[in-house]
Amino acid sequence: MANYRVINPEGDVVATRDIESAEDAHAWFVDQKADNTELGWRMEVEHDGEWSFFDDTEGKGNT
Repeated sequence: MANYRVINPEGDVVATRDIESAEDAHAWFVDQKADNTELGWRMEVEHDGEWSFFDDTEGKGNT
C-alpha cells in the first residue's frame, strides 16, 4: 500500500489517502478533482519519506 496526495492548481494538498494499487489511485485522483477543465491538478506518491509526481503509465513516481 502507498500513500498518495492530490494537489490543486494553487499548490494546496486537498486530499491524502493510502491506496493499494496505482490503478485505484488514479481513479481516486480523477474523483477528487473539483473541476476537470482546470489545468494544474496533480497527484504525488510518497516513497521513502519523499513525495514525487505520480506517473500512472508506469505505476511509480517520477522526480
